[in-house]
Amino acid sequence: MVQLAPDYMLFLADTVIAISSFLAGFSATIFITLLTLAKPGTFARIAIGASAFVAVAFIIALNSAVTITFTLHPSAPAAVADSPIDRLRITATIAFLLGNMALLSAIGIAGWIRSRPLGIFTSVLAAIGVLFVLGLLT
Repeated sequence: MVQLAPDYMLFLADTVIAISSFLAGFSATIFITLLTLAKPGTFARIAIGASAFVAVAFIIALNSAVTITFTLHPSAPAAVADSPIDRLRITATIAFLLGNMALLSAIGIAGWIRSRPLGIFTSVLAAIGVLFVLGLLT
């Protein structure tokens, strides 16, 4: 794992906190909306499950990043500041990436709840999004 300067890790953690908190709330809203308004069916169940997964993934990323900020704070007690954060970095990264992929999947599948043409359109958009996210990793 690449060693990062503590101030840079703190900046990254703060960024993950901001993005994850927004996307967790957004996906929880999608989850509740689909749960209450979607027509029963296979696509609705998959979209509901995917949106629930998204919310949980971003909440995990959020909590991991918050713990990183607690650890890296200059006034943190020695017992906290000496805690290893490698697992937290890995957890935050994986949860953030999984949340992004699941959000794109939920968007792709949600169109199928209404119609085939809308399903094709949202699936193509989601596939383009996945390609962009994966392209950013390389």
